[in-house]
Amino acid sequence: MAGGSIKLAVAVAFTAVLYQFWAKHFVFAILGVGRIVQPIEDFPFICRRIVSEQLEGCEDVWLDEEGRVLYAACSGSVARSQWNQGMSKFNISGRRPQGSELIAIYIDEPRHDGFRSQKLAPEGYSGAAGDGTLDLIGFDVQKISSSTLRFWLINQRPPVDTGGKYLDATRVGDNVTVDVFDYVRDSKVIKHVKTVSDKHIYSGNGLAVVGDDEFVISNDHSGKIGIRKELDLIIGGGGITHCNSISCRFSTASNLKFTNGIIRGADDLIYAPFAAEAFIGVYRLDSMGLLSEIDRIDIGMPVDNLSVDANGDIWAAGLTKLLEIMAAVADPLNEVATSTVWRIRARRGASGGYEVTKALEDGEKKILSMVSTAVHDVRTGRLFLGSVAMPFLMVCDPK
Repeated sequence: MAGGSIKLAVAVAFTAVLYQFWAKHFVFAILGVGRIVQPIEDFPFICRRIVSEQLEGCEDVWLDEEGRVLYAACSGSVARSQWNQGMSKFNISGRRPQGSELIAIYIDEPRHDGFRSQKLAPEGYSGAAGDGTLDLIGFDVQKISSSTLRFWLINQRPPVDTGGKYLDATRVGDNVTVDVFDYVRDSKVIKHVKTVSDKHIYSGNGLAVVGDDEFVISNDHSGKIGIRKELDLIIGGGGITHCNSISCRFSTASNLKFTNGIIRGADDLIYAPFAAEAFIGVYRLDSMGLLSEIDRIDIGMPVDNLSVDANGDIWAAGLTKLLEIMAAVADPLNEVATSTVWRIRARRGASGGYEVTKALEDGEKKILSMVSTAVHDVRTGRLFLGSVAMPFLMVCDPK
């Protein structure tokens, strides 16, 4: 009897410790259960949705402030609910027939339904099965000259055999590559330069160019498929890879918790958000391609993608309520998810550190939903908001 009481006491104590140090944090800080959110009216923006078939499921966006063009990687809302390795969705037939599209949005040319926009057609690229389609996730852009931009696109290709026939993705996962395209401003095509394929790139999510023919890319999971992958949100398993013109290598430990859309900051440091942490990791890249963590920026919630504006401020798309987001990814035409946008500014002077400000939130989901990337146009003060699966792009003008 005494032995049973001791065992019960130990079990209760262990459960209490587990709740205090892990479950409590996971339920409230990561999943966002019970999180108090503010109405959109509390913030100095007037927001609207731009509804267009071209602008469905635009997870990542990048602003060319000099050229006044917003570039969006759009895959289609329903398609993202069917083909999305990060969420273990492997229905190849659910992809759009035309695949993903890179859309140029001319932000100084308004129309009654948004802005003038056009698709940029790939040239010289055959695609996984010879149909020339792309399957885009995150991307970064490098300025080659005053007229030419180089796009580094994470391409979530479907797996194929040597004859170009589709394999069962539930058994082998997808075939992630980085495809590089050059674009001459104001043209209608992007020209394929090369494909980077490497075993260290297997679950690509975000990419940051760090030099000529050199980039870092986040892997959000420990592998493409399997039970271990499904536990990554809890125990970690992703990481960051460094690639140059010769080879790729892992540049961090492989226990990061769902690394999302990384960026290179104006200070040349690498900033990494996570879907299962409540902070942003700050890393320094050394000459060997290894990243060392030098700081953490507490956000209080997970973050999807990051962007940096012309002032050097970082903008973060918060994953406010993960359970809502999972439901919206599964059914993007009927479900919506709470969104939060953060501005992160480096403090000047000896004190250092970062100033974290909640820039925008829509607790009632009136306009914003499942924001995955927030881009700030310094010239106008506008925010452009992409979404991994929503059937619209969002734009917020300062009041």
